[in-house]
Amino acid sequence: MRKKKLFGLLAIGLIVMFGCEQRSSDYSDSMPDDFNFIANIADNSYILDTYRGKLTKTIDWKRDTTISYQLPIGEKQKIYKLLKNIDIYKYPLNYAPTSTVKISPTFSYCFKFTINGIDHKINWKENTESEIKEARELRKLFLEIQNILEKDELIIELPLSKRAFY
Repeated sequence: MRKKKLFGLLAIGLIVMFGCEQRSSDYSDSMPDDFNFIANIADNSYILDTYRGKLTKTIDWKRDTTISYQLPIGEKQKIYKLLKNIDIYKYPLNYAPTSTVKISPTFSYCFKFTINGIDHKINWKENTESEIKEARELRKLFLEIQNILEKDELIIELPLSKRAFY
C-alpha cells in the first residue's frame, strides 16, 4: 500500500514537472491563432483586451472610456515575440522581485494571456526598482504595450487623463 502511494506521488510530481517544462518551452516560431491577452497597465491607465477587441483608458479617478480597438497584427506579433524571448511562463501568478530601493508612486500591472490553449496570468505591483533580469524584461513588456497604445492615432484622440500620481 505504501509503495502505491509513493509511486502515485512520484507520478504526479513527474507530470507536474514535465508539464511545466513543456509549457515553458512550447512556443511556436509564428504567433498562434489563439494568442490573445489582457494587459492592465499602470493601475488601469490602460486596459487592452485583445480577446474582445476593447481598450479602456482611465480619464479620471471615477471615469473611464472604453472603445472598440483591434491591436494591429504587426504589433500583436511583436508582443508575442517579446513573450517568447523572455519566456513569459517562468513568471509566477504574483511576481514580486526584491530590492532595497522603494519607489513611489507604485503601479500595479496585470497580464493575462492565452498561447496554444494555455492560459497564464501575472500580477505585478512594481514597488521596487529591481534590476534583476526578470523585472527588467517584464517592465519592458509593459512599456512596449504602453508605447504602442500611446502612438496610435485612435488613442491619441481620446480625452486626456486627469489622474495624477504622487
